[in-house]
Amino acid sequence: MKHPAFFIACFLAFVSCTGKSTYDLRGKISDPSLNGRQICIMGQSPDYTSAAIDSAIIEDGQFKLKGNVDSADWYMLVIKDPQGNPMIMKDFYVEGKLTVDLTDKQLRITGGSVNDSYQAFEDQYVKLTKDVVKLNNQLRADPNNPVLQKSFSEAYQQFEAKFRELAIKTIKSNIKNPLGVHLLKSTAASLQDADIESILLLGDKTFYKDPFVQALQKQLNQAKKVAIGQPYVDMAMFSAQGDTVTLSNYVTNGKYVLIDFWASWCGPCMKELPNLLACYAKFHKQGFDVVGVSLDEQAADWKKAIQQHKLPWPQLSDLAGWKSTAVALYAFSSIPHTVLVDPNGIIIANDLRGPALEEKLSEIFSGKKSR
Repeated sequence: MKHPAFFIACFLAFVSCTGKSTYDLRGKISDPSLNGRQICIMGQSPDYTSAAIDSAIIEDGQFKLKGNVDSADWYMLVIKDPQGNPMIMKDFYVEGKLTVDLTDKQLRITGGSVNDSYQAFEDQYVKLTKDVVKLNNQLRADPNNPVLQKSFSEAYQQFEAKFRELAIKTIKSNIKNPLGVHLLKSTAASLQDADIESILLLGDKTFYKDPFVQALQKQLNQAKKVAIGQPYVDMAMFSAQGDTVTLSNYVTNGKYVLIDFWASWCGPCMKELPNLLACYAKFHKQGFDVVGVSLDEQAADWKKAIQQHKLPWPQLSDLAGWKSTAVALYAFSSIPHTVLVDPNGIIIANDLRGPALEEKLSEIFSGKKSR
């Protein structure tokens, strides 16, 4: 599950003020059910509750929004439902006259160089997701079908790889215009550290002034301290019993230890638990241990998940969610996230889950050289 801050960040732009800028949006909305609905331009607050900068009513499938804003920046175009809640939305960059249309219940905005590049990126993204969406719908109808499960898993892995390539290519080709930073904010959690480093090398002074870029650089610097080959970083937290404990209580005890960063509210974490339990049962007596580090904020939810899933390994948490010390020290932006530490306290692998975890442990405990 991706860190919520990254999704919020994709709707926040920190571009320096460049003086007043004119917007001129002309739209054709083919869906007749949207006639009479309000469409408005809003600032990019995470919950879309900020006051509208401008608004209009869709009439006969058309609308027009024209005016000035204090700065050329990213804004949100929102169609509201009858209760006034956001129903359909699309972020866009103010750059003069733009054309808006609705395709498959998705707003498309074109007409300026930045928005054209952004729309081209989103069009390619939609194409990449078609197979995954189709298989996901089939799997929801037949969740226990092993053939569908395998097909979906393979399709999703292919999607992740292709999406990553698309994001990197688009960011780099737009690194010196507002789209580069904007897209980096929305895709950073899907990129590898090496990808981000290669992107940061291409930025100019304006790029590096962005607070998100600065925070990302700081996170990368910290990530190098917990990279493969580096010693693990100790930290103090609470046990599920309320005692203050440190990670060092469980690491460097002569065993291979998997530090599992998770949370009770994280769906992918819950789906991974059966695999982790199976690996623990298979390799624990051979010298494999697990330490859970939760990003829960509510102790009751955390303890309930431990009991419900009968997790036998030690559990730690500071109940601070994404503000946890663990996030800062281990520089991760999504969970489940895992770090495998050898008996000497050296990190030898990360993000092992599914078959990859069992394969790595089999290598270790069969006496083969670990990759």
